[in-house]
Amino acid sequence: AGPPPAGPGHSIAALVLGILLILLIVGGNGLVCLSVC
Repeated sequence: AGPPPAGPGHSIAALVLGILLILLIVGGNGLVCLSVC
């Protein structure tokens, strides 16, 4: 009933995308703080 098990390649891609998303959010917040301060 659940989704099929993902292979190691998919998990690595998801991990990389997650890290990039976190870096993008942190970097965006840092730029906003620098522009405001």
